[in-house]
Amino acid sequence: MVIVHGYNGYPAKHWYPWLASKLVEEGFPVTRVALPDPTRPDPVEWAAALAEQAGTLDGAVVVAHSLGCITVLSHLERHPEQWPHGLVLVAGFDARVAALPELDDYIGDGVGTEALLPRLGDVEVVMSDGDHVVPNADTAAMAGRLGVEPIVVPGAKHFLYSDGVTEVPEVRDAALRILST
Repeated sequence: MVIVHGYNGYPAKHWYPWLASKLVEEGFPVTRVALPDPTRPDPVEWAAALAEQAGTLDGAVVVAHSLGCITVLSHLERHPEQWPHGLVLVAGFDARVAALPELDDYIGDGVGTEALLPRLGDVEVVMSDGDHVVPNADTAAMAGRLGVEPIVVPGAKHFLYSDGVTEVPEVRDAALRILST
């Protein structure tokens, strides 16, 4: 199990420690990837950190949040030999987000999500009903390209500590569903 944070995040923030502890309680080893300089993400540095800390994603279940989602999808696009067991993508996106122009250089042209589908394993997308950072339409569009209906968590906003979110049972449950297949 691999947990990948997003923009302005780090492994000990938000709901990541809670999720890691719940998965460990269920007997699953967890790697929480620490991406460098989360306030100024660099795609080359983040790609290297993900590869170094998580190793191969082949056979892994990955939970990613926000910018971590496109980071994982981009990694898989660059590594066609890696076939993850599944992904749980939380408040994510796979293309530029008009509300976040500061990330345009990081995102580039986005990811060819549809081309990845045959090797992604089980995919779950989790979103809020009122995300104030990544518009719901962007996460819903990613879910559509992945061929899944998003799980909507009322009131979770962008799933941040500052939003009052320190536990997300829906993410835990999605990860456990994938791990059980």
